[in-house]
Amino acid sequence: MEQSVITISNDIRYLQAVQAFTKEVARQVGFKSKDIEMILLCLEEAVTNVIEHAFDPDEKDIFQIIIQPSTTGLKIIVKDKGLPYDPNIIPEFKIYSDIEDQTESGLGMFLMRRLMDEVSFQNLGREGKELHLTKYLPVKNITEYHTPEELYPYAPHLADLAQPPEKTQIQIRLMDPSETVEVSRLFYRAYGYTYPIDDIYYPDRFRKLLEDGKILSVVGTNSKGEIVSHAGVKKVSVDAVIGEAGMAATKPDCRGQGIFTQMLNLLNETAKKQGMQGLYGRGVTFHTFSQKTGNTCGYRDCAITLCVLPADRVYKGMGIPKDRISTVYSYLPLVRHEKAAIYPPRHHSAFIEGIYNNLSIDMISLPCDEKNIQLQQQSSFKVDILPNVNMADIKLYAYGRDAIDKLMETMKMLLKRKIDGISLYLDLGQPATAIFCSEFEKLGFFIAGAIPLLYFRNTLILQYLNNISPDYSEIRVYSDFARSMLEYIRERDPNRDL
Repeated sequence: MEQSVITISNDIRYLQAVQAFTKEVARQVGFKSKDIEMILLCLEEAVTNVIEHAFDPDEKDIFQIIIQPSTTGLKIIVKDKGLPYDPNIIPEFKIYSDIEDQTESGLGMFLMRRLMDEVSFQNLGREGKELHLTKYLPVKNITEYHTPEELYPYAPHLADLAQPPEKTQIQIRLMDPSETVEVSRLFYRAYGYTYPIDDIYYPDRFRKLLEDGKILSVVGTNSKGEIVSHAGVKKVSVDAVIGEAGMAATKPDCRGQGIFTQMLNLLNETAKKQGMQGLYGRGVTFHTFSQKTGNTCGYRDCAITLCVLPADRVYKGMGIPKDRISTVYSYLPLVRHEKAAIYPPRHHSAFIEGIYNNLSIDMISLPCDEKNIQLQQQSSFKVDILPNVNMADIKLYAYGRDAIDKLMETMKMLLKRKIDGISLYLDLGQPATAIFCSEFEKLGFFIAGAIPLLYFRNTLILQYLNNISPDYSEIRVYSDFARSMLEYIRERDPNRDL
């Protein structure tokens, strides 16, 4: 089914017609009555918010509802060009024991986040703003396919096995979509429910992502044809030129045989054939295995994001982390990259140049004259809250005169929700990045690194920690370059002495 765009005036009388159309689309996608009612309730909240708050009382205007059905569910985008408004800064809804104290402030956003699977907001500057609401089709969890005995966790470590495993012949190949149940079982037995990509636990949803080309997977099979290992690349869209490599799980008795390296090599080759330009990985710093494997396959380190994963992200056989886990970004160019013409912040210019040298990508620093920077009236950015890891991502697409104020407002909301940290992604192709970086650092952000193609052709990553002081002695990095990055970041981390 193709997407539909409905344009209506800011008159509540049109709501019923929009809901009727959305109801029929949701029914055709495959939603049942209960989920359809949830979708319609959230649509009502979103549309009503626009009508009541985006325009002055006597102002007549139009706005759009974009309905995007897919094989995995339904996305609704409510887009308007009314008054500036960010639902993320609405006070959090609270339930009081005394009914007389109860208010409806924040109730609409509370319902949307409870009833929909994904809720995000994007400020488009002069092009207005968008609220994205996503609902996935209900599908079976992997625990509904097997008995508890079949899902019993693997032995936590090779050392716990009665005898060291013998090396077995493993065949590496592309995964068939029909094998998602077996792969989901592999992940469940290896990680329990701690793996951060939820789709892996829902075989039907996982299969549709494979069939749609949003996930590229390879598996390792033993002599009996059983799947003993998996690795994959996840893309934000079918035509994305960059994807995240990882999604790794291996049976304990098949570890230590170089399987993951072989799978990564096959993923790299396949992604390149499909026209992708680069891949990146995020190796955890709780151990160096994933970092070492990536470096062996040609990935080179370019950023370190601190405390981005909860300590309950269990890594079998490697103990229990004391604190939140950090990650090392590494990047692999699949094609020859053109020279990166960027506007680095002057005080980080040498650091960023070192990153591009490490990636073997030529870089040229463009001069930036603060007096000649053109700013929009309003900034364009997107905020995503990641509840599974209690973090938030902010992508700043265009700088407006309100950039600092809007970022401060958004931070205030996120910190009030007790988000543990924020990643801020800036476009190094915009001269304003060279100037605003210092202003953002005054708010408590600090450098993480840089990477090509992630959100922008060249992306600068800043990070913010909410009263968390990383234990740098527990952060393990593999490469010499990662060690130099970590020291540079530590010196600029305002939380290091908390």
